[in-house]
Amino acid sequence: MHDLIGFSIEAHGGLARWNQLRQISASFIPGGLSFKQRGQEAFTRERTRVTVDTREQRAVYVPFLGSGQSAIFEPKRTAIAASDGTILEELNNPRESFRDMGTPWSATQLAYFAGYAMWMYLTMPFSLVGEGIETGEIGSWAEDGETWRALKLKFPKSLVTHSTEQTLYFDSNGLIRRHDYAVEIFGGRKATHYRYDHRATEGITFSHKRRVYLPDAEGRPKMDTVMISIDLDELELLRVAP
Repeated sequence: MHDLIGFSIEAHGGLARWNQLRQISASFIPGGLSFKQRGQEAFTRERTRVTVDTREQRAVYVPFLGSGQSAIFEPKRTAIAASDGTILEELNNPRESFRDMGTPWSATQLAYFAGYAMWMYLTMPFSLVGEGIETGEIGSWAEDGETWRALKLKFPKSLVTHSTEQTLYFDSNGLIRRHDYAVEIFGGRKATHYRYDHRATEGITFSHKRRVYLPDAEGRPKMDTVMISIDLDELELLRVAP
């Protein structure tokens, strides 16, 4: 494990606390232009609650695109379910379905994107101790009057995420402030993801405000358009039974 990841894990609450968790749950209203561009603006019109597992890649949204419906994300399958558990729509091997970048997303495709994205956002930096993740510090980055340490990541194919190569930026306290990646299922579109309002819940620190922008040629965010916005509240942690 790279020393910068270890430093960041301690800043976010430490592995001992993290290993006591089984699930993380948070409420929010999704926002941003990206959902409209994929024909899923309805996703931004209601408050939803996402629950992610900390020990495997799995996420559940309730409600999802209407009351009485939920969405289930797993790496090889997504599904839309009714309140009684009946499967209304299902998609196997969802990543393979993102071939025509000009067509609107289906509900199950949206569940895939929203599921893996929030799993990644809520579990970092702790999930970076997983096997097969290659890391390398690439120097510093000056922004907003601060200097952040930059860490290049290369993810294995076994982990569902935005792209194989990504970059994280850490402040002097070890908190993740910026996250750069290319969204492969969005045609490889580059994105710059900022984390604000870091607060602790039961000793684990989470960013409660997130904004995603398109970067310019120099890597600076085009802040005139918000591609995705996430403002978390009602954060809850479910611990492993003693």
